[in-house]
Amino acid sequence: MQMRTLALIAGLGLAAAACKDSTSVGDLNNVSADALAGGLTRSSTGLLVTGLLSASRGELDSRYLVFTETMARDFYRLDNAEARYITEIIGVPADFSAFTGGGAFSNQYITIRSANTILNSLGAAAGMSAAEVSATAGLVNTFKALAYYRVLETRDSLGIAIDVNHPINDPPAGFVCKPNALAYISALLDTAATQLGAGGTAFPFTLPAGFKSNGNFSTPAAFLKVNRGLKGKVELYRGLEHSKPNAGSFATALTALNASFADPAAAMDVGIYNTYSTSSNDATNPLADANIYLNPAVGDSIQAGDKRSAKILTVASKTLNGVTSKYKTVNTDPSGALTKSIAILKNAELLLLRAEVKIETGDFVGATADINAVRVADGGLAPLPLLATKRAARDALLYEKRYSLLGESAHRLVDLRAFGWLNATFLKKEIPTDVFQSTLPIPKRELDARNTTTITPTCS
Repeated sequence: MQMRTLALIAGLGLAAAACKDSTSVGDLNNVSADALAGGLTRSSTGLLVTGLLSASRGELDSRYLVFTETMARDFYRLDNAEARYITEIIGVPADFSAFTGGGAFSNQYITIRSANTILNSLGAAAGMSAAEVSATAGLVNTFKALAYYRVLETRDSLGIAIDVNHPINDPPAGFVCKPNALAYISALLDTAATQLGAGGTAFPFTLPAGFKSNGNFSTPAAFLKVNRGLKGKVELYRGLEHSKPNAGSFATALTALNASFADPAAAMDVGIYNTYSTSSNDATNPLADANIYLNPAVGDSIQAGDKRSAKILTVASKTLNGVTSKYKTVNTDPSGALTKSIAILKNAELLLLRAEVKIETGDFVGATADINAVRVADGGLAPLPLLATKRAARDALLYEKRYSLLGESAHRLVDLRAFGWLNATFLKKEIPTDVFQSTLPIPKRELDARNTTTITPTCS
């Protein structure tokens, strides 16, 4: 991170916690000095973790979700007052000095800074057992890894800054290439898993409602299953990385996913969630936006009888900046979406990730079974016959992912890039200047801090 941005993040990493899941938590805007002056205590650690989780929730803002879902051809934000949601996301490449080019970047590093603030002082925390310290570190490192992964989703081959745990006045951190970043994130998740495994039976603080609303992931042992799910996801994409595929990643991914909470017999919505409310000092769902429409293909392509069609609304057609749509989704309709939870990781995604691993390793029987588990339970559809080719299996996979995970993350963008399908061969051009943008640019402030116009990430 460059120095000016990092200086801002140092202050915001805790201030971001003002938007919190519970209004009973005290003022978190000024927790930093009090929490760190005499070393961490059980109470101050709990406050800082609440701040971290709120910062992580803040990563799922309208830019991260809308930009990536637009690049992946799910969402179109048709706003009469802001054309750049179309012109710079599917038109000409995003301006690196504008909100489009700078989006989905700083929020993730706020979370990382918040995590480092806790980790730097956690070893000397007073009034906590060794197991409680370990459990805390495991949770913090898991969310730190998730933040790095999310920023990598949007920058991909451009790389990301990893070595940011330094004083504000240190030189800006260098960028590392995607394979190096994925390897770091994977190793960080393993560190967190070890810490969670030594974390005893309970966390020394209360976790937000989204850890218990659809299954209970509020103990170190249960949260370890979330960590393993994220590990499997990262290892899958290490294996799919074109520039430097990692030998053995698919096997590692399968082992991790099997150690997660993936379960074809369980409800598809079991998982861990970010929750929202209209209560004072809390945050509402960032996707509650009347300007968000669906790509017409989302509405036109859903299969007859698919229960997930309930997510799709047919509305008056709107045309703006060359894009036309007559579909919206209940996930963004302000009349009901203000308090709608957004999954961080859920059973349907884990099963589809596992199916994806099996596709890449030629286990089409296993892949078909996992795809059908989601298709039948979430979609109410008849199971598919054996998917006997990689192309057929990938097509089926992306169908289930689109409708079960709509608007929850950058998953579709990541898959289209990984499969080499983010182009006019596989997708319809919405406007003549559609560039099928695959990444957002490195923000201009990062370049300026390094006195350069380009950054070449280091790669080993």
